[in-house]
Amino acid sequence: MEKENEFNFVTYFWIAWDQKYLVLALSLVGGAIATYLALTATPMFRAEVTVTEVHDNGMGAAGSMLGQLGGLASIAGLNVNANGQDAERQAILTSRGLVEAFVRRYNLTSLMSSPKGPTSVWSAVERFRGVVIEIHEEKLKGTTTITTVWRDPMVAARWANDFVALANELLRNRAIDESTRNVDYLNKQLAQTNVVEIQRAMNALIESETKKLMLAHGRPEYAFTVVDPAVAPEHRFSPRRTLMVASGLFIGGFLGSLVAWARKAARRRPSIATD
Repeated sequence: MEKENEFNFVTYFWIAWDQKYLVLALSLVGGAIATYLALTATPMFRAEVTVTEVHDNGMGAAGSMLGQLGGLASIAGLNVNANGQDAERQAILTSRGLVEAFVRRYNLTSLMSSPKGPTSVWSAVERFRGVVIEIHEEKLKGTTTITTVWRDPMVAARWANDFVALANELLRNRAIDESTRNVDYLNKQLAQTNVVEIQRAMNALIESETKKLMLAHGRPEYAFTVVDPAVAPEHRFSPRRTLMVASGLFIGGFLGSLVAWARKAARRRPSIATD
C-alpha cells in the first residue's frame, strides 16, 4: 500500500504525455492570459538618486569649548554630537512626515487615489511610501539611494531629485531656526555674566552658531549632497513581459498536468471498486 501511495514522477510524466494535447492547450491558455496582462499592464519606470551626508569639519576653538562646557551647550539646545546629527538626518529622510510634506507640496493626493473613490492625505502618503518611493542606506559606502517608480519616466526622475531637495530645505530651515534661537539665548546669557571664562566660552558658542547660520543660508545641499542625480530612464522597470509570458506558459502546463493526473485517477476508481 505504501508503494502505491508514493508519488512517482516517471508515472506522472507519462500520464501528462498521454494527455499532452490537454496539457498543451492549458499551457497555451495560460500563456495567452499572461500575454494579455503583460501587454495591457501600465509600464512603470524607475529612477534613482544617490546622496551622501554632509559632514562639517571641526569647529576649532568652539569645538574645544563645547567639549569643556557640554552642560552649557545642552542648556542652549546645541547639538554637539555629530553621530546624533547624522542619525537625525537619516531619520528625517525616511520619516513619514517628509513624505507627507512632499505629497502636500506637489498636490499628489489625487494622483495617489484609488479607483474606489477619493483618497485622503493619509492614504496618499501610505501609497506613496509603499508603491512609489524606496530609501536604502548603504552604511559601508556611506551613501543613501532614493528610488522612485512611476508610469512617467520624467516624473519619476523629478520626484527623486525633488524629494532630496525638500529634505535639504526642511533640515536647512530647522538648522536656521535652531541656530537663531541659540544665538539669541547666548547673547542674553552673555549680558548677564561677568565671569571671563564663561564669557569666552559663550563667545565661542555664538561663533559656532553663527557659522552654522552662514552655512545654512549659503549651502542649498545643507544635509545631503547629490553624487548621482536621477535621470529619466529609457527602459521600463515593469512589467517584465517575457518573464510574465514564460510564467504563464509554465503555470498553464503545470495545471494541465494536474488535470491529466486527476482524470487518470478518476478513471481508476471504478475498476478498483469493482474488483
